[in-house]
Amino acid sequence: MNLQEHDSDRAAMPLNLSEDFSDYFAVRERVGICDLSHDGKYLLTGEDRTNFLQNVTSNDVRLAHGNKGIETLLLTAKGKIISDFYLYPLADAYLLTMDVVIAEKTARHFMQVRLRSKINIVAPQWGKILVAGPNAFPLLQKLYKDNLPNMEALSIFSQEQEPILCVRQPQTGEEDYHLYCRKESLQDIFTALLTLGEPFGVAKVGQSTLETLRIEAGIPRYGVDLSEEIIPIEAGLADPAISYTKGCYPGQEVVARIRTYGHVNKHRMGLLFDENVVLSGGEKVFLGDTEVGWITAGRFSPFLNKMIATAYLRTVAAISGTRVALANQKVFATVADLPFYRRG
Repeated sequence: MNLQEHDSDRAAMPLNLSEDFSDYFAVRERVGICDLSHDGKYLLTGEDRTNFLQNVTSNDVRLAHGNKGIETLLLTAKGKIISDFYLYPLADAYLLTMDVVIAEKTARHFMQVRLRSKINIVAPQWGKILVAGPNAFPLLQKLYKDNLPNMEALSIFSQEQEPILCVRQPQTGEEDYHLYCRKESLQDIFTALLTLGEPFGVAKVGQSTLETLRIEAGIPRYGVDLSEEIIPIEAGLADPAISYTKGCYPGQEVVARIRTYGHVNKHRMGLLFDENVVLSGGEKVFLGDTEVGWITAGRFSPFLNKMIATAYLRTVAAISGTRVALANQKVFATVADLPFYRRG
């Protein structure tokens, strides 16, 4: 893992807390909306699409049926994460959604390993809007004129009119719904949500706030927490994204062996800092004089009123309550289980 280098005094810089957290509290207490049209999304079609995905991804694709989707992974032969994405069944295709940083790589990988499989993958020209918070569903019922059914996590609802798809997929730790529509309809739907959402206290949400919400909710993100240097079990993705019963796929032998013997060298954990300081991904973490890991992302948490971070820590330090420090040994933190926030 290539770690960023940091000046020894950098971590001791005080954090500027003049930021406006109004959109954060809108999501945690009411409802927020955000344009996520830049996110990666593909339609995988073709008569071999189910068998193809079953052979190359980590989860059991047969579980993605009816209105239910799954989270799944593409792995290297050594069990490292090439891509992390969600998979939803449509009438004649699968919808694949992922972080934009991994989108092109994912599509390219599929084309490289398809061999003679009759599949095709295209990027639909759709807009995407996140609706998140305790009042998300009541707001969407207004938009759908009370025709939106109750949706479980990783479920999908489709209709012919706009928005054409609604997916319930984790993003903030609240009730998170993703609306898909044709790009020419995006602005009208966004405006309608703002108008209909006024009685619910709706607010526009920025990307920086979404990152804070994501970190509090302990949701890993490719390019930040996940890479081809990370094994799914290290990242805490074993239960939602891996099937141990479906049969062979690239990396299957490695993850099965880890499950049998129960040993990985590091775990993704949380850090609660004693003081509010500037944090950067890649900063090294120490247990005494021994380097035991690195930070992947850090943010001030309005929920906990303190600086938090996610980090990969060696097993000796990956225990809730352990005291660790940054490289200069002047900034201390307590190891915590993830997530930092879960709606009670």
